[in-house]
Formats: sequence, structure tokens, C-alpha cells
Amino acid sequence: MHSPLNKICILLFSACSLTFISCKKFLSAYSQNSSFVESAADLDEVLVGDGYFTIHTTPITPALYTMDDDLKDGVPGGNYKLTTYRGFHNWQSEPRRNSDGVLLSTDDLFNKLYSKLARLNSVLSSIPALREKGEPEGQLKRIAGEAHFLRAYYYFILTNLFGKPYRATTAADDFSVPLKTEAAITSQFAVRSSNQRVFNQIVADLQEAVKNLAGVEQKSALRANQSVAQALLSRVYLFMENYEQANYYADQVIANKKYSVTDLNSWQAGKNVFTSYSSEVIFNMGGNSLYNEMALGAEVPDQPYYLPSDELVLLYSAEDLRTNAFFVKSGSGQWKIAKMRDPFGPDHDMASDFYLIRLSEVYLNKAEALAAMDRFGEARTTLQAFRKYRFKPNELPSLTDEGAALMSFIRDERRRELCLEAHRWFDLRRYAVNSKYPFNKKIRHRNIEYTGTGYQENGYYELGTYQDDPGAYIVPIANDEIDFNQGAITNEPRPVRPVKY
Repeated sequence: MHSPLNKICILLFSACSLTFISCKKFLSAYSQNSSFVESAADLDEVLVGDGYFTIHTTPITPALYTMDDDLKDGVPGGNYKLTTYRGFHNWQSEPRRNSDGVLLSTDDLFNKLYSKLARLNSVLSSIPALREKGEPEGQLKRIAGEAHFLRAYYYFILTNLFGKPYRATTAADDFSVPLKTEAAITSQFAVRSSNQRVFNQIVADLQEAVKNLAGVEQKSALRANQSVAQALLSRVYLFMENYEQANYYADQVIANKKYSVTDLNSWQAGKNVFTSYSSEVIFNMGGNSLYNEMALGAEVPDQPYYLPSDELVLLYSAEDLRTNAFFVKSGSGQWKIAKMRDPFGPDHDMASDFYLIRLSEVYLNKAEALAAMDRFGEARTTLQAFRKYRFKPNELPSLTDEGAALMSFIRDERRRELCLEAHRWFDLRRYAVNSKYPFNKKIRHRNIEYTGTGYQENGYYELGTYQDDPGAYIVPIANDEIDFNQGAITNEPRPVRPVKY
């Protein structure tokens, strides 16, 4: 059995590219010395082919789409039993156990992220030797910047899924995920690192990315640039409650006039709201599962699917342009989230719902940071500068809230704007441990059961607050990693969760 964390003795590097670079050669069987990399161009191929995800290689995990309060189970209209697992949606003690009772022992997202991280470590370790050979310094700096950004991004996802929420007062003791930044292979078993160590590494990588990507012009949002590193730094500092820095890096992105918030007054009905070429998209990588998860191609699908929760739908006012842009209503009256509704559009150019960073989030990061620093007037001004593109010019509601009321509004606005873009679950975790404005809630998901002839609603499952139910807010690392590392990695206990009536 192979583990992405240990004994990665042979990594096969495919130089297969993103859509705009052809597969020139196959790079295989590399050692720590990466002797096959003879030039900066070779290293760039490795970065593109094995550092980034493509629309065909993006791993999807139910955890990021189904555990929060933005989705509910739809009731399929057929009698076809799909043997996918629903354990994440219902916060089960063994979330990878499928509807036939079979426990899946591995996690696709975890494995692929660590495989990417191994390749990024190798890319970064190859740069000094290429620099000594006299390869172009500008190209090497860009490659280093992109690799540092991707490594930070992947660890950010991993720690917010498989580690405890970041809390500054306990971060040195709270567990995160195994951290590995060297290309060298060791025989030691992997162990969890502390939250403090992992977040410090994320920040260090992003600061390196900002430095190395200065002045770099990328052809599209498919490749990392300085602005996306600054945008992610703004988000990371928000999670760490370092509000001065969150505000500072948000300002750096907003000051870059290359990006502008998409004006929904100009949105054309039936079109995707965001694409790789949207004016506010800073970074867009990988695929999109929204079309399939919402079963947008079917009135009432035969197989399990998801719908937006009633609570989410009710957050939007009738005047909010996102009501029609972000949602569609079926003939039977069901609302479905449909930000990306046309998978067969030009070049299949839907924006990702996983690795997508937009200018709108940067405005929300800034507003939240300002409100947390009691700079309420500036926070309201920042919100309105963004929200004016979500209402008709004469229908933008005024905003006068301060303190806890303003913070609550900002969090609701974040939920409205970023729904089903892999933010809400991470946000709920950090709100629960926030030192100034803690927020906890219970979540209920209705239970949809297959009866043998069809599906019907039968009771519900309930997630407690983080304080009462902490283990359920941390995705367990899969059994293959636990077994391979002979118990060096452990998981937080998760209680058996029965259906309630």
C-alpha cells in the first residue's frame, strides 16, 4: 500500500498541461536530485502538469459541499438506489461508509493534495541547481512563486478539513495535518503538526509568492499571480484574526485595477454568472461539480441530489439580483443553486466551485477585518462598494449597523455571495472559535431514505455546536493513512449519530 505522505520513492510526472500547453514529453522516475530537469522550461512543465489541477483531475470530496447549512437532500423521483455515501452530509462517525454499508478506506482529496505537495516540494528543491546553471532568473522566480502559492493553498484546504479550527491562544497545541516541505524521502512515519506550525508555513509560502510574483503577467486566471497570493493572504490572516494584515492585503488586491466586481445588472439570463474570463475572477483552477450536484439537467432526478437549504434561500431579498442570477426555480417549485448553469458553453468555461478566488471575497475579507477592528464606517463603505453591483442602482438598501449586528450582516453577506464555493464549512468552523464575535449554531439535515421502491423523507440528523460536538467539525483522516502510519496519526473521536424524529 502506498501513502501520499510516506515513501513516495518514485513519482511519475506527467507533463500534460492545462488547456493552453501541449504535452511535450513525459517526465518519469525522478529522484530527489530531479536529474531529468535540465532547464527552467522543463521545471515549468512539471509545475503545470503536476502542481496544478485541471478540469479532468480535480478531486471532489462530499465534505466541502454537504456538511454545512447551505444544502439539503433532494427527494429523487425514481427507484434507482445509488450506492454513494451520505455519511458526510449527516456527520456520521464513519463518514466514508456508503449506503450499502461498505467503508471506503481512502480519501481521494487527501491523497491527491499530498501527491501535489510532494511534486511542489520537488519543484522548489530543483530551483537552486538551475539557478547555478544560469537558467533565466525571472522564469525561476515565477515558478517559485507559483509553487509557493499552490503549496500554501493546498495546506490551507487540508488543515481546515482535517485539523482543528485555528485559535491563536491554543494553536501551538491544537493539531493540524502532517506538514512536509522537503523533497527528501524519509523513513519516519507521518505525524500531525500543530496548527501554529502549519499556518505559519502557509503565511511564509504566500509571502514568498507575493515577492516572487511581483510584476509577473499571466495569460489567464488559470495560473497564479501576485494578486491571488495577496487575496489568499487576506483570507488566511482573517482566519488567524490578524485583522490589520487581512485588511492590508485586501487593499493590495483592490488597488489592482485589473479586476472589477461583476455587475449583475448586466448579467444575461441563462448564462454562467462567473467564468475564467470574468472581470472579478483572480484565480480559477480545476473542475466544477455544481451542475451535477444540483441535478440542473433534470426536473426531478432519479438519483440523489442536493438543493439549497430553505435558510439560504430566505437570506436573499426580492430586490437582490443574486436571487435570479445564482438560482433557478424548477417547474415543481424547487430552488436550485445555478451560478454555473451551462456546462456546454464556449470552451466549457464554467468557473470552478472549489479553487475559485474572486474580488468579491476580497471586499468581504476587508469589510470583516474593519468591523472586527471597530472601524464600522469604513466596513459599511467597503460593503456598499461591493453590494452596489448586486442591486439595481436605485434599490441598494442602506446600511447603518455597528458592532455585533454589523458583523452578523457581513457574515450573512459572505454566505449570500460565496455559497457553494467551498467557503461556508470553513467559515462556520472559524466563527465558532472567534475571540470577539463567536457564533455557534445547530444544523439539521433531513434524512432521505431509499425504501426499496423509491425515496422518502424520514426524520433528520442534527449537528450540535462546535463546543458540544467538536469531533464532527473535523473530517477524519482515512483508514489507509492510519494503517500505513501504524497509529502515528490519530483522529478526533466522532460519536455515532442516530436519526431523530
